Amino acid sequence: MPQLPHPTPQELRRDPLPLRGRTALVTGASRRGGIGYAVARRLAAYGASVYLHHHVPHDTAMPWGADRPEEVAAGVREALGDPDARVADGPGDLSEPAVPAELIARAADALGGRLDILVANHALSGSDGTLDTIDSAMLDAHWAVDTRSVLLLVQAYARHRAALPP
Repeated sequence: MPQLPHPTPQELRRDPLPLRGRTALVTGASRRGGIGYAVARRLAAYGASVYLHHHVPHDTAMPWGADRPEEVAAGVREALGDPDARVADGPGDLSEPAVPAELIARAADALGGRLDILVANHALSGSDGTLDTIDSAMLDAHWAVDTRSVLLLVQAYARHRAALPP
């Protein structure tokens, strides 16, 4: 059996900023205690510029409450590994069918016209009751945010990427 060559030390050395010059949109990054925030901070630490999507009315209605978007953005800014990277943020109600494409466009515009990474972290949260009490309106709300908006985000992202020069 042929042996694979051993990588050199230079090949094993990891770039401390592997995402330098890249841009990312992270949806559902509206709470400093949430997964979206942690992902956004890691992307920023690796050198990426990051656009944070938030929907404060959703978090305000939840038991955990909402953080102020400017505080969330400041926390991600503190993690920036590249001095040339930036953090921007904006709202969006992803239950609305037009918002995913608008969000992709806003994020790309805020980050210099290019969007390299999409993290669809958002979700409709909350207790909808028991199996006996779930109704079609509850299911439709989850479909709109948790499924339809993700597909529309990916569609808009793919169209954005396809329109970029090689």
